[in-house]
Amino acid sequence: MSAHCEELTPTVPRPHAPLLSRDQITAAALRQIDETGALSMPKLAATLNVSVSSIYHHFASGREEVIEGIRGLLTREMAEPLDQAMDWREYTEQWARRYRSAFARHPHVVPLLTLQTVTAPETLAAYESLSTVLRRAGFADEDLLHVVSVLDCFILGSALDASAPLDVWADSGDPESALSAAIAATRTQPGDRSERSFEIGLRILLTGLADLIH
Repeated sequence: MSAHCEELTPTVPRPHAPLLSRDQITAAALRQIDETGALSMPKLAATLNVSVSSIYHHFASGREEVIEGIRGLLTREMAEPLDQAMDWREYTEQWARRYRSAFARHPHVVPLLTLQTVTAPETLAAYESLSTVLRRAGFADEDLLHVVSVLDCFILGSALDASAPLDVWADSGDPESALSAAIAATRTQPGDRSERSFEIGLRILLTGLADLIH
């Protein structure tokens, strides 16, 4: 081939490596957890068509940091921040409903989140806002973390309950059984059983917590 022909030969650009962002990685990780109930870094890398080291480039601490990224992603799903000028009960009710709604859509991620310290900035900011409202309402500093923990446990437990079977308890069929009577009565109620349980529990919880206000 002549030098002239070589000059006319088009240059084929090298393929670029896939561009990654933290949001892409956390979204893919969340999908994996939704599907499998676990998070595998090699599988996550294969899904994204990159090397594991590429993920570590964005999440230096690895798996735990990816899970915290998921926590932050779900927190952002809780929509716009609530008005801190609201009454503490109203604020906490809305906060709890949003929190449960976001995590109930992804119940498999809840056990993973409970195994590590909360460091996601978005999530810490959400808890800071709740704590500010509760402190202003009169909850003492020595009680405040316990109040937040009680709310957290209740909401995450309810998020798991949202994915439970329709019949959580087997019906013995015993006409004298109080549990069987309760099961039968609940089946006739309209709407979602888990959501009704959440609303009852939230009302009881807030009533009890009010006793701690100084």
